[in-house]
Amino acid sequence: MSPELISLIQQSLDMIEQRLRTTLTPQELADAAGFSLYHYYHVFEAVTGMSVGRYITHRRLLHALWRMSQGQDATSAALEYGFDTHAGFYKAFRREFGCAPSRYLRSHRAARPTRFNLKEEPKLTDLKTLARALSAWGMEQEPVSRIYFTNTGNLSEHTFAVGQEYYIKVSAQPGELQRQAMLHRALMAQQLAAPIIPTLAGEDVLRMEGLDLLLIQRVHGQPVNAMDMLEHPEKARALGEGLARLHTALRECDPLLIYAEDYAATLRCWAIPAARAAILPEPAWLDEYQARMDALFPNLPTQIIHRDPNPDNLIMQDGRLAGFLDFDLTRILPRIFDVCYAATGILSVVWPHVTPEQRLNFFQVAKAIWQGYDTVSPLTDEEWNALPDMVLGIQLTCVAAFAGSDKLVHQFEVNQKMLQFILNNMERF
Repeated sequence: MSPELISLIQQSLDMIEQRLRTTLTPQELADAAGFSLYHYYHVFEAVTGMSVGRYITHRRLLHALWRMSQGQDATSAALEYGFDTHAGFYKAFRREFGCAPSRYLRSHRAARPTRFNLKEEPKLTDLKTLARALSAWGMEQEPVSRIYFTNTGNLSEHTFAVGQEYYIKVSAQPGELQRQAMLHRALMAQQLAAPIIPTLAGEDVLRMEGLDLLLIQRVHGQPVNAMDMLEHPEKARALGEGLARLHTALRECDPLLIYAEDYAATLRCWAIPAARAAILPEPAWLDEYQARMDALFPNLPTQIIHRDPNPDNLIMQDGRLAGFLDFDLTRILPRIFDVCYAATGILSVVWPHVTPEQRLNFFQVAKAIWQGYDTVSPLTDEEWNALPDMVLGIQLTCVAAFAGSDKLVHQFEVNQKMLQFILNNMERF
């Protein structure tokens, strides 16, 4: 797709965002872009992955949901964002989210909608495409809906719900889902994942319309409740124990299929310079940190890890870590990366919603995760010594990754504050 077309559709998206409370027709958008209506429909869907009408409805629903989460009643929020009746809003919401608005808000946080930037966002997958694909499994009658993460309210970009019992994962990168299927089967052997559902032709992965698709049964349980973990740090031991079982299972996978990242080099050559430029007016401590990192990190045991064990990717059942989602970022890295990221992931989710005193419980959460891991898979002395510095490395990586992004301004600000908070309280480790 040419940069000129992407720029024109970005102007359309910005126009839609400005007019969500008023009537806006596809013809107006086509005229503004200088296209015939037929050609505009084609270009818009090719760039965004969604029809014009569905995209407008999608954005209106997100804004109305945010208003409701801030205390506005459903009817007035629906009317404000262009729905003629509460019944029409309710029907559209159920089609998008798979449940009623009130039920959704009881179990999820609502994310404040941000500008949709085509340079930063992946192409949206059309639910109609996924519905057609389900015929390969004989499940074309099952409804498909988008998934919004429980702890943050953010939209899952690559995973969709199929009915009440299945997920379908989508990737435009050939081979990516075959790799994930291999990891998934290793976890199935350790009872850490629900089964892969093969197509009627016996294939794990379906290739259709330029996409790979993988259907898996839902893991029974609920995502980790980050606020509950912060309020009851002792519960976090179960996360460490579960991550240790995960790592045991992943050691059975072929490491040649997974990218081995030199994390010390990532920090030295990218994260530290980027963080230094983005937020640190007096970064003297970074020189000492890099010296410690260069001494500690080469001695740390590495293996295949999850790489993104945030609360929404960790499924709990009966107080035990029962399953894992989204192996999109899997790498070979120091194994303590996962146990540190699990802790910082909890803090980043709850940060805007808790007091400074409550945030101090983070250090108890982190230590509980590490102790739980150690009971199942003992950490070396070098790993124990490196844990606080790995936490700092993860925060530097997050700050560097989020800097300069329109979409991730909130995450950048939170992780910047978290980094300074952790630095100010290192003795609590």
